Amino acid sequence: MLAVCLLPPVTFAEESWQVWFDQAAKKALGETAAIRAGQSFHYDCDNGRFATYYLEAGYARYLLPWLDLGLAYRQQYDKRDSRWIEENRPYADATLRWTIRQMALSARNRVEYRIRHEQDDTWRYRNKLALQYDAWGAGFGLKPYVAAEAFVDESAKLKERDQSRFTVGVRTDPERRLPCAARSRLLHLFEMDYYVTRQRVKKSGEWTDAYIAGVQLGARF
Repeated sequence: MLAVCLLPPVTFAEESWQVWFDQAAKKALGETAAIRAGQSFHYDCDNGRFATYYLEAGYARYLLPWLDLGLAYRQQYDKRDSRWIEENRPYADATLRWTIRQMALSARNRVEYRIRHEQDDTWRYRNKLALQYDAWGAGFGLKPYVAAEAFVDESAKLKERDQSRFTVGVRTDPERRLPCAARSRLLHLFEMDYYVTRQRVKKSGEWTDAYIAGVQLGARF
């Protein structure tokens, strides 16, 4: 399943443009667990309207240095024509992590149960590979990364993906971003993630591209 992320579809795709603004907060429960919450707003530039909003909350357990497990629940609204369509989505994650010198590699495996209004409920598997470079010293704290994600719906029997994303971005590291100790105490809780994504979605045998510019504001407590 990991290789499917890297195989581009060969059919022609139409294009659209979006802007995403994400907010996330995490609270550590000791050294081996955390709870988190987040929300996201997706703006459709072509139609000049907000197209998606979701709110989610979850729990993560850090079992081993190379293995994280998580459970979460998302409530999502997508605008179709003039109506907002609701979807509720419990999901489970298992993330493998490796560190090689300044490189951090992760492989997140997610299983979702999609409770969809006006459509049949369905299962979906998501596999996300990410590679992050962490080599800057104190006072900079920038972490550039690339990520590829594949989505496979239950109807495809885990054989053919119906959605994919490729992302390039850079994160700030709140522990090392500011050289001034006084300012660091005030702002060390916050981090930013700036990214651009190419998303491909397959519907009725046709692929549609969306180019996304995104910003995520993260906070840790």
